[in-house]
Amino acid sequence: MNWIKESIKKSKTLKDHYKLHDIDVFIKDKFTTDLDFDFCLKQVASKIPSYLLSGIDIIYVGQFDFLNKREISALYDKGAIYITNVQEDEQDIIEDIIHEISHSLEERYSDFIYSDGKMMREFLGKRKKLYFLLKNQNQNPPIELQTQIEFNQDMDDYLYKEVGYKLLWNLIIGLFISPYSVTDLREYFAVGFEYYIQGDHTTVKQTCPTLFARLEELFDLEG
Repeated sequence: MNWIKESIKKSKTLKDHYKLHDIDVFIKDKFTTDLDFDFCLKQVASKIPSYLLSGIDIIYVGQFDFLNKREISALYDKGAIYITNVQEDEQDIIEDIIHEISHSLEERYSDFIYSDGKMMREFLGKRKKLYFLLKNQNQNPPIELQTQIEFNQDMDDYLYKEVGYKLLWNLIIGLFISPYSVTDLREYFAVGFEYYIQGDHTTVKQTCPTLFARLEELFDLEG
């Protein structure tokens, strides 16, 4: 990609090159708001030890068609994290980076996280409870809500367009950490990781005890 070579070249003369531990961070396009990006990276570095970042080779910030097309603010793919430069404040950036780091860890430690089936059973148990809660609200949830663990666009559209965030938030209290964690098993782990890293251990432990235990074990692997 030509823009990658150009961004590296520009970074030699402009303040477009940062570091997250030993990871290079390049600003392809300037942020649309005035914010302290160095502060964001220092906050992430203080929360996540370097050994948990070995699956990340580089981070890019800017405008990316694949982010805009999917209407998402960040993505982890093949060792790289891509983050949109359209951000409201520092906290949004910190959350995006931490969330995508969780996906790199999920890829690296997939067997450790999922192989015993405990995470899947906890997730599906909550999905089944949500299914009947939705039925009680005169909704018409798809039967697959009780059995599907991978992302499905039809399911996503049902939850966020038909049910909506407002009702979903009311139904998941004490069941899921946030509506986004209902999306699929990967996001269930990612949202839990994000809350855990941000210091809200109580919410994760009380709401998702199996997930909390797995995160505790993950941090003990090389710590």
